[in-house]
Amino acid sequence: MQQPRKRVPSPNANLVIAALLGIPGLLNIYSGIVRQIPGDILSGLAALVYAVLLVRDAVHIKKTGVPAIPQARMLLIGFGCLAVYLAGILIKHMA
Repeated sequence: MQQPRKRVPSPNANLVIAALLGIPGLLNIYSGIVRQIPGDILSGLAALVYAVLLVRDAVHIKKTGVPAIPQARMLLIGFGCLAVYLAGILIKHMA
């Protein structure tokens, strides 16, 4: 009997999600610097950090076939970035 194939995240999906997070993240950082709004900078950094992690993971999957970071840890990092992003949004709307 054959062993079931291990599920690995798609590197192409990771790159698409990274682009969807990274481009608005860069725009938020730029607008935060121009308008001097720390909430924009914080939310942009959170999105950009997670986008960079997704790109790193996608490159590692393409090279080796396995993710660089285990899925459970990537999920925790994602929730951490989401919390920082939401804190940035809160700061932005309170100012």
